[in-house]
Amino acid sequence: MDMSQLTSLFGWMLVINVGIYALAAVFIIFARDFAANLEARITGVPAEKWPEIFVGYLSQYKIAILMLNFAPYLALRIVA
Repeated sequence: MDMSQLTSLFGWMLVINVGIYALAAVFIIFARDFAANLEARITGVPAEKWPEIFVGYLSQYKIAILMLNFAPYLALRIVA
């Protein structure tokens, strides 16, 4: 795998993960009560705790995207 293919791979990984993050964020913002009640029924965790869990999930996912997708993509773009 050469440098351009690797750069392309990380670029598409970044696009896909940002899309998933945006979809999750929009769903949590606009359907918070529905999502919290659904997750409460599935897991048994009270619906009142789910907004805090969602925020933690989104923040950790954002950090993972930055570290595992954006930083390598940016480094490959700079080197190439």
